[in-house]
Amino acid sequence: MPEIKRIRVLRRGRIKRPVEILMDDGSMFIINREIASGAALHEGDDITQEQLDRLIKEDRYKTCYDLALYYLSYRPRSEAELRNHLVIKRKFNTDIVKDVIQKLKELKLIDDLAFAELWRDDRIRYKPKSRLMIKRELMQKGVDAETVERITSGLDDEDSAYNAGLKKARLLKSLEWKEFYKRLAGYLGRRGYSSEVTNSVVRRLWQYANPSLPGDKV
Repeated sequence: MPEIKRIRVLRRGRIKRPVEILMDDGSMFIINREIASGAALHEGDDITQEQLDRLIKEDRYKTCYDLALYYLSYRPRSEAELRNHLVIKRKFNTDIVKDVIQKLKELKLIDDLAFAELWRDDRIRYKPKSRLMIKRELMQKGVDAETVERITSGLDDEDSAYNAGLKKARLLKSLEWKEFYKRLAGYLGRRGYSSEVTNSVVRRLWQYANPSLPGDKV
């Protein structure tokens, strides 16, 4: 049975420094300091392979969980975004990632419905886009089609496009109608609004930006 020859706290990380454990057979492994403390490991202790495997598994789970929390600290993420980050970029075992995500879902830190609602509201408030484009963005984030349809069903592209174009219309109000239309229609088109919605909204915004002009100038 291998014996722990040396336990050393590494100078890696500002807060949670890992622990390096050297065995008397020359093998070495590194685990989270909390995991090592919880196992009450001491130099000179005998340790079975089963114990080692369990410690390593606990360490991988703890490391994966901590990295998931760190990734979520920047902004809310969809379940698929988090899974891809942990499996593809961080190279964690899929079973460990599955357990971590399940725990985060229980804690309501991963919730695709809440994520989709927040994404929709953020788009409406700060960067208006068409219903179709918002749906496409959410699908790209891995949100399922039923959830996407549910949270976008009430969106009104006419109102959204009008709000999206207000500031731009003010900047373009000195232009002639033809150039005004060209620029503002392109602006709205890049945000996914249909030609029908764009045409209607641009005409409304022209009247808003140029209230003194007669209606037949549009």
